Amino acid sequence: MTATYQLKSYELTDDFFKMIKETYHNREVTITIEEAVDETDFLLKPEANRKHLLAGVEAVRQGRFVHTMTLEEAEALAE
Repeated sequence: MTATYQLKSYELTDDFFKMIKETYHNREVTITIEEAVDETDFLLKPEANRKHLLAGVEAVRQGRFVHTMTLEEAEALAE
């Protein structure tokens, strides 16, 4: 079983560790800590990406490039 918990460091409370112990009772686990990356900052950092994404946001605000589809069409794309 794999689970990912993304939380602030101050949320690493005794209750959190108690929940981990109860969830994985008597099993060996591996805990890896890494600093979360802010995806928005990451995507906006390169100038070309920033311009492209902001132009897309503006197009949606203006009602351009908005595509709607049925649930069936969305499910077909996922296959």
